[in-house]
Amino acid sequence: MKRLPFVLVLLLILPTLAHADDASRRAKVEEMISATKMDQMMSQMLDQMSERMKTMTSQQTANLNMSVDQRKVFDDYQAHVNQIMADSLSWEKMKPLIITVYSETYTDEELDGILAFYRTPAGQALIAKSPQVLAKTMDLVQKQMQDIQPKIQQATQDFTHQMKQLNSTAPAKP
Repeated sequence: MKRLPFVLVLLLILPTLAHADDASRRAKVEEMISATKMDQMMSQMLDQMSERMKTMTSQQTANLNMSVDQRKVFDDYQAHVNQIMADSLSWEKMKPLIITVYSETYTDEELDGILAFYRTPAGQALIAKSPQVLAKTMDLVQKQMQDIQPKIQQATQDFTHQMKQLNSTAPAKP
C-alpha cells in the first residue's frame, strides 16, 4: 500500500515527461529542417516536377494533332493538375507531416549528431549542393525512363495483343 501513491504519481508524471521529450525532439527536427532549408528544397522539387510533367506531356501529345480547342482544354487540365499538386504538397501541409516522420524515426541523440554534422563545413556543403544533386539525379532518371519507354510501349502492345487473342478464343462465360 505504501507504493500505491508513488505508482500513481509516476503514472501521472510519465505522460508529461514523454510530451516534454516529444516537444524537445520536434524542436530539434524543426532546427534540422531550418538548417537544411527543406522548405526551399521542397519548393524547388515541386517546380522541377511540374516542369518535367509539362515536358513529358508535351512530348507525349506532340503527335496528337490537337485542335486549338483541344489544346486549350489540355492546357487547362495540365494547369489544374499542377495546382492540385501545389496545393496538396505545399510546405504548409507537408511540414507537420515531415516533422512527425523525423520525430518518430530519429532519437534525440541521432538528431543531435545530425545537427552537429550540418554545422560543419562538410554538412554545409551537403546542404548547399543537395538541390543540384537532386536535379541531376532526376534528369538521369528521366533520361533512363525515356530510353526504356519504347520497350515499355512494346511490352504493352504485346500484352494487349495476347489479351485480345485470349479473349477471342476463350469460351463464353456461363
